[in-house]
Amino acid sequence: MAGIYFETDAERLAHQAWETLKLEPPVDLDYVAQRLGITVDRVEFLEEIDGFYTRHPEDNTPLVAINSSYLKPLARQRFTLAHEMGHHLLGHYRPGVFCVDGVGTRKNRLERACDRFAALLLMPEALVREWFEDLRANEEHRVAIMAERFGVSIAAMRVRLRELGLPYRKWDKRRVGR
Repeated sequence: MAGIYFETDAERLAHQAWETLKLEPPVDLDYVAQRLGITVDRVEFLEEIDGFYTRHPEDNTPLVAINSSYLKPLARQRFTLAHEMGHHLLGHYRPGVFCVDGVGTRKNRLERACDRFAALLLMPEALVREWFEDLRANEEHRVAIMAERFGVSIAAMRVRLRELGLPYRKWDKRRVGR
């Protein structure tokens, strides 16, 4: 197994994807997958499974399956797809092994690197900072607007803002009208 499970590798690969593929938000993940030679299948699984990465046993082509259940919001499916692409790019495949991700997946170094790749692919720092500043006059809706622009969940957007040290607050309805 390749020894590149570190955040710096995830950062480098996400940056290269933006530069090479000339990406725009929200990132067209099907286009990225196609450029990487990854087949993407959307299938309903058990609720506990978000998706998995493997290679086809006959021709070794990379395969990502995403849980398309109505229980998995589109933003969650997008993050999962980007995460599974991280498994592919970071060299996490071993023959006969599936990288299955879901609700109870342990966040070891490998999984954290894939989460990091997904966050950076979907929400690059420069654009997050730019849009955060652009929306400073709309503090009430800023996080939701940014989440929609990047095609991610509000929770994922909040995590990214925290990582970047950008202050936001949950809107307090009690303050309205004061």
